[in-house]
Amino acid sequence: MYLRFVTPLIHPHSRVESGFFRASWYIQRNNCPDWIRQELSDQFAWFAQHLPIPGRIARHFKRRDSIWGICWFDPQAREAVSRARYCAWLLEEGGLPVRTIATSHQREVIWRDAHQIVTKPSADLPKAFPRPWEGSVGLR
Repeated sequence: MYLRFVTPLIHPHSRVESGFFRASWYIQRNNCPDWIRQELSDQFAWFAQHLPIPGRIARHFKRRDSIWGICWFDPQAREAVSRARYCAWLLEEGGLPVRTIATSHQREVIWRDAHQIVTKPSADLPKAFPRPWEGSVGLR
């Protein structure tokens, strides 16, 4: 199962729940204890050294909108997943909720390496946080 650690913040391009890397700015802008900032900085330094930055996170077209990908951890990347769980905990301690979502199928893959895949968001993408504009009232 591929894993994502998501927050209730919506990514401006993909329009899905932002992952913890993208949402880490929240901690920097809020009154978060210095120890959390330092721990996140240390963890992000590890990721920068050991987790390749995806070579492609979007597909651009001349006559239609771009497709912005979302990143998933490969379950075999145990060290990266363990550190991501720790980062999620740190973000939650700093006031930003983080949830884990998983998928068993790979969807439309834009890019991959040994640790992660980047996929096109789809309508059946699991959601971790309810959205006020997607209420339960609807046509039947």
